Amino acid sequence: MPRPEFDSLNTIQMSLQSAEQHLHHNNGITQLHLSCSLINIARGSCIAVIRPDGALGKSPFGSIHIPADRPVMQAQISLASESFSELAAHLRHPAPRPVTLVMTVTDKLSVSQDGLLFIDESLDTAVTDVYWSLPIK
Repeated sequence: MPRPEFDSLNTIQMSLQSAEQHLHHNNGITQLHLSCSLINIARGSCIAVIRPDGALGKSPFGSIHIPADRPVMQAQISLASESFSELAAHLRHPAPRPVTLVMTVTDKLSVSQDGLLFIDESLDTAVTDVYWSLPIK
Protein backbone atom coordinates (compact mmCIF):
# COMPACT_ATOMS: atom_id res chain seq x y z
CA MET A 1 0.00 0.00 0.00
CA PRO A 2 1.43 3.40 -0.89
CA ARG A 3 2.51 5.69 1.90
CA PRO A 4 0.83 9.14 2.03
CA GLU A 5 4.02 11.02 1.04
CA PHE A 6 4.49 8.71 -1.94
CA ASP A 7 2.82 8.61 -5.34
CA SER A 8 1.43 5.31 -6.55
CA LEU A 9 2.58 4.47 -10.10
CA ASN A 10 1.92 1.54 -12.38
CA THR A 11 4.07 2.77 -15.29
CA ILE A 12 7.84 2.84 -15.63
CA GLN A 13 9.15 5.40 -18.13
CA MET A 14 12.57 4.81 -19.68
CA SER A 15 14.94 6.47 -22.11
CA LEU A 16 16.87 4.16 -24.44
CA GLN A 17 20.64 4.47 -24.03
CA SER A 18 21.83 1.59 -26.20
CA ALA A 19 20.38 -1.31 -28.19
CA GLU A 20 21.96 -4.49 -29.51
CA GLN A 21 20.47 -7.29 -31.55
CA HIS A 22 21.78 -10.70 -30.52
CA LEU A 23 21.61 -13.43 -33.16
CA HIS A 24 22.12 -17.03 -32.04
CA HIS A 25 22.58 -18.94 -35.29
CA ASN A 26 22.82 -22.48 -33.85
CA ASN A 27 19.30 -22.38 -32.46
CA GLY A 28 17.87 -19.59 -34.66
CA ILE A 29 17.07 -17.25 -31.77
CA THR A 30 17.25 -13.46 -32.02
CA GLN A 31 16.80 -10.97 -29.19
CA LEU A 32 17.08 -7.24 -28.61
CA HIS A 33 19.07 -6.19 -25.55
CA LEU A 34 18.20 -2.65 -24.48
CA SER A 35 19.91 -0.56 -21.85
CA CYS A 36 17.63 2.20 -20.54
CA SER A 37 17.79 4.93 -17.94
CA LEU A 38 14.66 5.48 -15.88
CA ILE A 39 12.76 8.75 -16.29
CA ASN A 40 10.03 8.72 -13.64
CA ILE A 41 12.12 6.87 -11.04
CA ALA A 42 15.35 8.51 -9.89
CA ARG A 43 18.79 6.91 -10.03
CA GLY A 44 17.89 3.73 -11.81
CA SER A 45 18.26 1.81 -15.02
CA CYS A 46 16.68 -1.15 -16.76
CA ILE A 47 18.10 -3.91 -18.91
CA ALA A 48 15.33 -5.18 -21.19
CA VAL A 49 15.54 -8.36 -23.25
CA ILE A 50 12.95 -8.43 -26.02
CA ARG A 51 12.13 -11.64 -27.88
CA PRO A 52 9.90 -12.30 -30.94
CA ASP A 53 8.00 -15.15 -29.29
CA GLY A 54 4.76 -13.43 -28.25
CA ALA A 55 1.35 -13.15 -29.85
CA LEU A 56 -0.15 -9.93 -31.22
CA GLY A 57 -2.32 -8.25 -28.58
CA LYS A 58 -1.49 -10.86 -25.94
CA SER A 59 -1.10 -9.56 -22.38
CA PRO A 60 0.94 -9.82 -20.24
CA PHE A 61 3.87 -9.05 -22.52
CA GLY A 62 6.40 -10.28 -20.01
CA SER A 63 7.75 -9.46 -16.59
CA ILE A 64 10.09 -7.10 -14.81
CA HIS A 65 12.28 -7.83 -11.80
CA ILE A 66 12.88 -4.88 -9.47
CA PRO A 67 15.58 -5.73 -6.91
CA ALA A 68 15.41 -4.09 -3.49
CA ASP A 69 19.21 -3.86 -3.16
CA ARG A 70 20.27 -2.53 -6.62
CA PRO A 71 18.97 0.24 -8.90
CA VAL A 72 18.99 -2.01 -12.00
CA MET A 73 15.68 -3.49 -13.14
CA GLN A 74 15.57 -6.48 -15.51
CA ALA A 75 12.70 -6.90 -17.96
CA GLN A 76 11.80 -9.85 -20.19
CA ILE A 77 9.39 -8.85 -22.96
CA SER A 78 7.76 -11.00 -25.66
CA LEU A 79 6.46 -9.35 -28.82
CA ALA A 80 4.75 -10.77 -31.87
CA SER A 81 7.28 -11.52 -34.60
CA GLU A 82 6.02 -8.69 -36.85
CA SER A 83 6.14 -6.16 -33.99
CA PHE A 84 9.64 -7.31 -33.07
CA SER A 85 10.86 -6.89 -36.67
CA GLU A 86 9.31 -3.41 -36.93
CA LEU A 87 10.90 -2.34 -33.66
CA ALA A 88 14.33 -3.67 -34.67
CA ALA A 89 14.07 -1.80 -37.99
CA HIS A 90 13.20 1.48 -36.21
CA LEU A 91 16.07 1.10 -33.76
CA ARG A 92 18.58 0.64 -36.60
CA HIS A 93 18.05 4.23 -37.77
CA PRO A 94 19.60 7.21 -35.97
CA ALA A 95 17.05 9.28 -34.06
CA PRO A 96 17.18 13.03 -33.34
CA ARG A 97 16.53 12.32 -29.65
CA PRO A 98 16.33 9.21 -27.45
CA VAL A 99 13.62 6.61 -27.89
CA THR A 100 11.22 6.49 -24.94
CA LEU A 101 9.73 3.26 -23.60
CA VAL A 102 6.85 3.05 -21.11
CA MET A 103 5.99 -0.25 -19.43
CA THR A 104 2.71 -0.68 -17.58
CA VAL A 105 2.96 -3.15 -14.69
CA THR A 106 0.31 -4.88 -12.58
CA ASP A 107 1.70 -3.86 -9.20
CA LYS A 108 1.57 -0.29 -7.90
CA LEU A 109 4.98 1.24 -7.19
CA SER A 110 5.51 3.75 -4.38
CA VAL A 111 7.66 6.65 -5.55
CA SER A 112 8.52 9.74 -3.48
CA GLN A 113 8.07 13.29 -4.75
CA ASP A 114 11.84 13.23 -5.47
CA GLY A 115 11.44 10.12 -7.64
CA LEU A 116 12.87 7.62 -5.16
CA LEU A 117 11.36 4.14 -5.41
CA PHE A 118 10.31 2.57 -2.11
CA ILE A 119 10.08 -1.23 -1.92
CA ASP A 120 10.64 -3.43 1.14
CA GLU A 121 11.77 -6.46 -0.84
CA SER A 122 12.52 -7.39 -4.43
CA LEU A 123 9.49 -7.37 -6.69
CA ASP A 124 8.57 -9.44 -9.75
CA THR A 125 5.58 -8.05 -11.62
CA ALA A 126 3.89 -8.63 -14.97
CA VAL A 127 4.21 -6.12 -17.80
CA THR A 128 0.71 -5.62 -19.22
CA ASP A 129 1.50 -3.01 -21.88
CA VAL A 130 4.50 -1.58 -23.70
CA TYR A 131 4.42 1.84 -25.35
CA TRP A 132 7.20 3.18 -27.59
CA SER A 133 7.85 6.78 -28.60
CA LEU A 134 10.11 6.62 -31.66
CA PRO A 135 11.34 10.07 -32.76
CA ILE A 136 11.22 10.58 -36.52
CA LYS A 137 12.28 14.19 -36.96
